Amino acid sequence: MDRIELKKGINLYTLKDDKFKSFRACVLLHRPLSREEVTLNTLLTATMRMQSKNFPSAREISEELENLYGGEMIARASKYGERHIIKLGVQSVSDNALGEKGNFKRAMKLLYDLVLNSGTGEGFSEDVVRIEKKNIADSISAQKNDKRGYSVLRLQEEMCKGEPYGVNPMGYIEDLERIDTNELYAHYKKVLCESRIDIFFTGNFDEEEAKLAASQFAENLNEREIPPIKEVHKEVKGEVRSVSDKMDVTQGKLCMGFRCREGLGREDYAKTVVYNCMFGGSAVSKLFNNVREKLSLCYYVGSSVDRLKEIMIVRSGVEFENFKTAYDEIMNQQEMMENGDFTEEEIEFAKKQLTSAYEANIDSIASMEEYYMMQLLLETDISIPEMVDMVNKVTREDIIFVAKGMRLDTVYYMEGEA
Repeated sequence: MDRIELKKGINLYTLKDDKFKSFRACVLLHRPLSREEVTLNTLLTATMRMQSKNFPSAREISEELENLYGGEMIARASKYGERHIIKLGVQSVSDNALGEKGNFKRAMKLLYDLVLNSGTGEGFSEDVVRIEKKNIADSISAQKNDKRGYSVLRLQEEMCKGEPYGVNPMGYIEDLERIDTNELYAHYKKVLCESRIDIFFTGNFDEEEAKLAASQFAENLNEREIPPIKEVHKEVKGEVRSVSDKMDVTQGKLCMGFRCREGLGREDYAKTVVYNCMFGGSAVSKLFNNVREKLSLCYYVGSSVDRLKEIMIVRSGVEFENFKTAYDEIMNQQEMMENGDFTEEEIEFAKKQLTSAYEANIDSIASMEEYYMMQLLLETDISIPEMVDMVNKVTREDIIFVAKGMRLDTVYYMEGEA
């Protein structure tokens, strides 16, 4: 991944690979995750994709994407650790694949207009904002319908209460109702003026054209001082907290939040990812093979590590009467990992699975972009082949070291209503 500083606080990153027939160009606007502006960011992202000065309606934007050989628009506000990143982008066929120039330049015109000239050029349309507010409100309400996802969200809210990580990344309906077009447009101007901005080009493109396009984009923006965003890292103190909700469900949800020893998501991530794959992060894991398959205690069970925040979440679907039995067995499997009670075959299975997953990233523009964007957030530059090599060098002692760095913090139960 090559980096060029265009201006202070504005950087260009290029990941060129001519095996693809397309390119992907994205602008990332970094915001700290906070209750005060999370809803504004979500609404802003939805509004920016609908209208710009030179493409004043969703229909005209859609037509322009069709003109870009069925181009795809990327528009989302996502949580990364304790950051809220607004991403706007375009993916289309490369000039090289078409055998003629012009498509790349045309795509950049659309993307930069959406970012720099969003709305009418003077404000946002009342109609567009009203429609997007309703869409977002419906999506926030619908979070409760996905009980598996909602149980993880509730665990994060309770486990990280008072921390930015506990904020719902989609926002809050009560905050949404208070936002008007003037406040939203003022926030848009603030985001453009104050945010760290990263421009990503991935896939098949002309590097000189990409540098020129990014430089022209940066010309319209001021330099900016960017305070670093550092995740809150806490050690587990006191007893494990238990939280429960009663909802209209026929199947219970059991979620367990572990805090990792500091560094396990960063310096020791290769070790951590092997541990997680063996513990609950794959179909060859201890949780899957023992808690689900052998003992039939869960409909589903798995674990995942947020390497920026350095927490691990175990999520499972459980019959209400099996809550304690499933909890005890999950903790038993974790204790086995700490004690080194696993085979060399399990280690090799995990390494092969991870190697395949990482190497699959190389065949997808979106996956490559996501992988290297995470490297950017971690302030590292470990290539995918380097990561595979690091994974394959992980030892039994490394896995035990990671397991002993996991401490259960909070347990969340979603129970049925009486």
